[in-house]
Amino acid sequence: MWKAQITSKNSIKAGVLAGALLIAPIALAAPPSASVVDESVREQQRELFKQAEVAVKRRRIKEYQQLVQQLEGYPLLPYLELDRIGQIGYIANEDYVLSFFDRYQQSPLDWQARQPWLDYLMRQGDYQRFVRDFKAPGSQTHQCFLIEAQLALLPTEQHTADQADVNRLQVLRQVDTVWRNGSSLPKACDTILAAWAEAGLRTPELIWERVVLAAEGGQHTLLPYLGRLLPEPMQYLAEHYRRVRVNPSYVTRFSALTQAYPEHEAKILSYGLRRLIWRDPDLALATLAKLPSHIVWTAEQQLSLNQTFATALSVKNHPQAETWLARLAPNEHNDTTLQWQLADWVRRGAWQQIIEFMPRLPDTERESDQWQYWFARSLESLGQPGVAAPLWRELAQSRSYYGFLAAAKLDVPLNLQRQPLQLSEQQRQALWQLDGVQRAYELRALDRHLDARREWFYMVTPAQQLQLAALASEWGWHDQAIYTLGQAGEFDAVAQRFPEAYLEQHQKFADAAQIDVNWALAVSRRESAFRHDARSHAGAYGLMQLLPSTARLMEDKPLNHRDLFHVETNIRLGTRYLSHLQQRLEGNWLLATAAYNAGIYRVYDWIPTQPLAADRWIETIPYAETRNYVKNVLAYQQIYRALRQGEQQPELFQQVVPMRIGKLPATSANSGD
Repeated sequence: MWKAQITSKNSIKAGVLAGALLIAPIALAAPPSASVVDESVREQQRELFKQAEVAVKRRRIKEYQQLVQQLEGYPLLPYLELDRIGQIGYIANEDYVLSFFDRYQQSPLDWQARQPWLDYLMRQGDYQRFVRDFKAPGSQTHQCFLIEAQLALLPTEQHTADQADVNRLQVLRQVDTVWRNGSSLPKACDTILAAWAEAGLRTPELIWERVVLAAEGGQHTLLPYLGRLLPEPMQYLAEHYRRVRVNPSYVTRFSALTQAYPEHEAKILSYGLRRLIWRDPDLALATLAKLPSHIVWTAEQQLSLNQTFATALSVKNHPQAETWLARLAPNEHNDTTLQWQLADWVRRGAWQQIIEFMPRLPDTERESDQWQYWFARSLESLGQPGVAAPLWRELAQSRSYYGFLAAAKLDVPLNLQRQPLQLSEQQRQALWQLDGVQRAYELRALDRHLDARREWFYMVTPAQQLQLAALASEWGWHDQAIYTLGQAGEFDAVAQRFPEAYLEQHQKFADAAQIDVNWALAVSRRESAFRHDARSHAGAYGLMQLLPSTARLMEDKPLNHRDLFHVETNIRLGTRYLSHLQQRLEGNWLLATAAYNAGIYRVYDWIPTQPLAADRWIETIPYAETRNYVKNVLAYQQIYRALRQGEQQPELFQQVVPMRIGKLPATSANSGD
């Protein structure tokens, strides 16, 4: 799910506004209960609230005051106060600003007001007030100014010179944490960085630590600057790191190593080889085989290399993948290499090796649904179905992809392990007494979903998670219900975790596209948890997470992200795209599910020449995201069939068990978009 970043809503302008109007804190009336909220009254208040926002932003103060009087008791009045603070939040009105912080310290309103206030105090150079009002964690700029303020406020008369130096060093030691950053620091940090360096605290060890951070995933353009800070004999290390970061094949240039700092050089080579193995496996293997004698790996570096090489070679189906996987002892595997070890054996049908490996696994992995399934599957494949059957029966009690596969193997009913999650009227009334609940409700009604999620994020506590999840579900706020239940670890509230959200639209367009509506629901559930305004880092939008290019393909006209946030448009195009993929993949909805996530041409590449059982093919999908995606969507689709159609038998997974995945006819793979 998604965690909202809390940012400032207003910027406080420097200087005191002439004739600034002081306003008293707005008193909220007792919150209404769910049963007495008059929606028609609330609709009128929402319109008045929007008018008041315009009035305050245009500084029509008399009109604003009149509207505020009409809005007495409305939950979103604090947001109007926030807008007003953006205009009058200066020292002259300090008491009012501090009162706002005090009243809303447990809400997102606090930081939205506090951040511009701190910015204002910085511009004023007001160290005392800044230290008083700073609230962790704060921005990086604020953290630096806090240290500057603490230095400026150190007492000088009450201590000896030695004690004063000790106190100053204690404050400056905080800069160590600021320094440990792989990116450039704000200009506001320059003062404390200079004082820190002058005090002799910027050691070569700390400079090297930041070189590593900048090189390995940070801002590599910072490396020339950091290199100049190193002692002259070490400066070549930063430049070598930079070259390896830009082009991993540079790691083969052993002539660039002076051997003066073997541990540092080993770190650079370890990093470079772990990147090169993904770009050019054969070159990485050849380079590793002829390392200079002065390069000696630490145990940590050796393990990291073994794990990375095993993973990369497995993903690329390299001939040496099996050899590198075998180098890892059971307790040396991470989650990724363990998955690839299993996938390698599953791909090759090395059933005996799976059986022999099981007792050597850590308890957590050995008892997982995944390993229990493949242990039973191995026994079955080696002609021991009687030994496998009890394992299937136990696994079939699990509400999971592997549990449903086991139930299909035995042809036994599904076990959804449902636990009802309901609110009593007393609990519902108590929740409605929370200001944050009312603000979130109103913000959603105004389609201000980011602000609503911020309120929800601040409000959810472990003691109230389940009740708030139930309330969100009652509101039809499905993404927050699902997210909150996940936070609480309450996975048996099946009805709330798998709601029939936007069912009318899903049914309408699934029927039009001639696909199973439960499949469409499962995809929406997996893609966005039914958050209609979801946006991914890859630029996909809406319920079914469509890329604009995909939408254009289905609609044959340009669409922007606002179009894709529209529920009907998104579901119409998403179901049409699922149908399009299914048709191009010979009607196989399982392959279409993988293609929806990874793209159809990758799926073409993954289909084996020799047919492979579907469960084995899924387990060997090279992309972890797609592998888990397919498992989840299949499980969700089965759950929706059970919830909506009362399907007791694992009929969907009974289609998967006998299915075999093999090369498609050339016309399917080569057909155009």
